[in-house]
Amino acid sequence: RSGNVSGRDRDKLTAFGLTTTPAARVAAPLIDACFANLECRVADTRLTNRYDFFVLEVLIAWIDPTSKNPRTLHHQGHGHFMVAGDTIHLRSRMK
Repeated sequence: RSGNVSGRDRDKLTAFGLTTTPAARVAAPLIDACFANLECRVADTRLTNRYDFFVLEVLIAWIDPTSKNPRTLHHQGHGHFMVAGDTIHLRSRMK
């Protein structure tokens, strides 16, 4: 729901009752309710003007180790979302 509200006009953290924890390497906070948080820096902006595309470098990745098999939500564009489905286990061919 928060993706449909501009942070320019209201404090989205307060509006949606989200709590935060300070990040280790960036100014933006970590969202406590998220299964995963990525601390990133902008690595490349050459495609920003033409495609609104930023290339980020992940500095630190955080996960909630107590959350087993989270049902993650994925934005597909134009108001369409999908929820990750069943986990499939296949024998690895990696050595």
